[in-house]
Amino acid sequence: MTTFLATTRAKHQNKFSRRAQISLLTLSFLLSACSGGGGSSSTAQPVASPPPPPPPPVGTNLDSETNVIYGTGLTQNSSVNLELDIYQPEGDCSQRRPFVLGIHGGGFTGGSKSDSSWVSNMEAVVARGYAGLSIDYRLVGDQPVISAEFQPVLDDLDAEADRLNLTADQRAVLNASVAAFEDTVAALDWVRENADARCLDIDNFALWGSSAGAITGLHVGHALDDYFIDRPEPKVVIDYWGRLFLEGQVDATDPPFMIIHGTADSSQIYAQTALVLAAEADAVGLAYSFYTIQDGPHGFGAVNPNRIQINGQSPLEVTLDFIEAHLLDQPAVYEVQTIIPQ
Repeated sequence: MTTFLATTRAKHQNKFSRRAQISLLTLSFLLSACSGGGGSSSTAQPVASPPPPPPPPVGTNLDSETNVIYGTGLTQNSSVNLELDIYQPEGDCSQRRPFVLGIHGGGFTGGSKSDSSWVSNMEAVVARGYAGLSIDYRLVGDQPVISAEFQPVLDDLDAEADRLNLTADQRAVLNASVAAFEDTVAALDWVRENADARCLDIDNFALWGSSAGAITGLHVGHALDDYFIDRPEPKVVIDYWGRLFLEGQVDATDPPFMIIHGTADSSQIYAQTALVLAAEADAVGLAYSFYTIQDGPHGFGAVNPNRIQINGQSPLEVTLDFIEAHLLDQPAVYEVQTIIPQ
């Protein structure tokens, strides 16, 4: 923990020096339901390495599971159970499996881990031989209460909300977004505690989100270092129609990411979200791929993904290849392309 805090403090200082001011929040997404498819050295004294964890349950062919409770989330009334689904590939567990954590969209007001698009995405992950986890998280209607650990994140967003004179409904969405960040970290902590029983490799996973889920994945993967929040760190983040809220939260030591975003997105406005994210990665030298869908709206609902070809492949295939390269520590394709739907 000491090493983690020393590292994140150094990263925070580097980021803060680049952040002259908080960026303007493009908040049109707050009023629209965005569904969708798809280091620094430490001065701490060295400590003895902990004993290796016990091996996974060798010879066990694990079943997939639905509605597994990974924690509870505080609400104004009491609390709610937080649930996830686990998609397991066929075959015995000879060693812990890399996994992909899927985070659904819905504007922080709706959506579900069981949405058909996410069932398809997780089944595609399993077909590649990896485990898939799809999570639910607290939404606006749950009236989430943010923990003390995540309160500084909300404080920064509240300060910008004050400056922009946001409505109570808009502030409720900001509150729910921070709850989503918190719940995603809770899901990863659950995996860390249950890695042996579920044959999951907490040191080798990807975050994949769409819309509100992409916002969540980007913040968990890239922004929480600024707040010294301990969590398992992904190898890669997949961003479908997402964004980071504040400037200066991308660092060269963060995980690479892949962006898919349309120029006609009226929810997460392309020039104020995707282009800004790519520019920040360029500024610090962080690797990424960026696929712009010409005249593409928010989500694949209005543009059939079968009409979109990236180097002769579907967006799903390109996404899975990008994830797999990072999970296997193999060379990945980092490129910037504009795609015109066929």
